[in-house]
Amino acid sequence: MIRKELSKESTIYHYKLLQRIHYNSRYFIAYWCLPGILFLWDLIRLQPLPMLIGVLLIPVLHTVLIYLYFTLKEKRPLHQWKFQFTLPWFGYAPTNYIALYRIQGMNIHLLWVTAVICGCFYPWIPLTVILHLMFIHVWIMLPRFIIQFFMRQHQENGYLKLNDQDASCYEQ
Repeated sequence: MIRKELSKESTIYHYKLLQRIHYNSRYFIAYWCLPGILFLWDLIRLQPLPMLIGVLLIPVLHTVLIYLYFTLKEKRPLHQWKFQFTLPWFGYAPTNYIALYRIQGMNIHLLWVTAVICGCFYPWIPLTVILHLMFIHVWIMLPRFIIQFFMRQHQENGYLKLNDQDASCYEQ
């Protein structure tokens, strides 16, 4: 029998599952209905443009802010991130393990910086557009904060892994 040896440069990771949150598709369908109802209301009022602007602009703004946060503050490249169109992580999302405290810091910065940027345009943009932008912003961020709330007890040593069917918290 041939015995294989590990090289000295090898790294072995052992992750222990701490918590798993399964996604319920019924909640996501109901959650997707919220912007749908607002869009129907805008269509009835013949003003669909604010909602379309929000749906296009806010994810792009989030992506730019996430990129700036990780390259300037964390000094890390974003090789393990991708853009996805599914909840709970609508927008730019990590594809690999990421520390919960990093995600929490990024989400708090993202929440406040995006709100401030939207508020800065108040003198030049109608209030309805700003309210639509803020609605889309909070709508995108709320599932992220719900997942973080349920995993709050593992904040110091937990690593988040997002999958298609669940969000898992691991310990290294």
